[in-house]
Amino acid sequence: MNRSKRVLVAGAAWIGWFSAGLLAAEAPHAAEAPHATEALHAAEPAHAAPVHETAPAKAPAGEHAQPEPEPAKLENAPVAEVPPVAESHRTAETPPAAAPVHGAEAGPAKVTAEAHGPAVHAEDPSAKSKEAASLANLTLARSFRANQDWGQAIPLFEAFVLENPDSPELPRVLFELGRTYAQAGATESALSRFYSVLDLSLNQEGASFVTARQLAYSAQYEIAQTQMALGRYTQAARLFRGMHKLPLIDVDRSNIYLSCARALKLSGDKAGAAEEYQALLQLFADSPFVSEARFELAVVFAELGRRDDALREVLSLFERQKSAGSSDESWRYWQRRAGNQLANMFYSAGNLPEAAELYGKLLQLSGEARWRWPLLYQVGLVAEQMKDFAKAKATYTELAAAKAEGLPTEVAELPKLAQWRLEHLGWSERMDSELKSLKPGP
Repeated sequence: MNRSKRVLVAGAAWIGWFSAGLLAAEAPHAAEAPHATEALHAAEPAHAAPVHETAPAKAPAGEHAQPEPEPAKLENAPVAEVPPVAESHRTAETPPAAAPVHGAEAGPAKVTAEAHGPAVHAEDPSAKSKEAASLANLTLARSFRANQDWGQAIPLFEAFVLENPDSPELPRVLFELGRTYAQAGATESALSRFYSVLDLSLNQEGASFVTARQLAYSAQYEIAQTQMALGRYTQAARLFRGMHKLPLIDVDRSNIYLSCARALKLSGDKAGAAEEYQALLQLFADSPFVSEARFELAVVFAELGRRDDALREVLSLFERQKSAGSSDESWRYWQRRAGNQLANMFYSAGNLPEAAELYGKLLQLSGEARWRWPLLYQVGLVAEQMKDFAKAKATYTELAAAKAEGLPTEVAELPKLAQWRLEHLGWSERMDSELKSLKPGP
């Protein structure tokens, strides 16, 4: 391997290792950086402005007239990132080898059975009624679930389902039970309970019908995510696509497009994934998932060999205003992650002008040493490879003069590395000049 190739490979390996650690340390908190399921909303059904294209047909004469539906919010389903995505959750990060099952939900401080009193059973003579006993056990089950004690929660949920087949709470309890099984890793049992929610929604009337239908939408989403967790990506993508026209609020619909794109990518259909990402960006410009989707789309384009498209998407993260639903921290995180990953990919592939452009954009994001110094070193390497020795010398000189105080070792070493590059830059210039002199004239 000649010297220039060794520099290219060594530089790519170093910056890839360091930048991965830096970005991981800067990743926004789960509540700040959106993931595929972090926008799914609270457990109680809520209503939003109507979605016009999904107005249902009116009930035939003689049948029970159902209330006009309003866009539902999916049940809250936070997921751990691979991720990510992650990037999540069950994410496909970012892309993940497989989407993990549901992550744990945030809950109150540890609740014990003693704090609530012992579980009340129907046969307990002190219980006022079977109904009161069941509701007490249901409350306790939810407390165990909030504290991620799946082994204690599941039997209590199952007992409620068995003892209350006609309860109006049954669809919700089945949904909670399904998610508890999913969080415990019992995916097949989770699927069974989610399908039970769908079955029950067909037999509800009046106000109960509206609630059950909203739970059914969430159950459909959970079924698709569970198929992802099982590695059945093609089937999951088909389920997500089937949810595109559901009367949901925009943030949940955009989340479904994002999940569908990830499932398609994991199934090997990268072209299909690119179409889903593009549809999300076109239809939901204010979604909190826009930055994340644009990053993942850029990666897909790069993997498809569509270098110009990949560069365009990354530059869009720098040039456009952040989406209305994104936090500043989340937006900046995806700027850094997209620019860094694509710049490193371009550098490793020898696409130096594109890499130089992205590293230059990244330098503008922060003046902090931990962020700026690795980028300066990489800018110097790229300039050196492009035979722009003046720029390389200026970049290495700036970095070599920096004072490393109170910084991590891997960052503090960069000024020394830059000084070493400066000392050898003269040799590179002489070698380049000699090689040019050996070439025959025009």
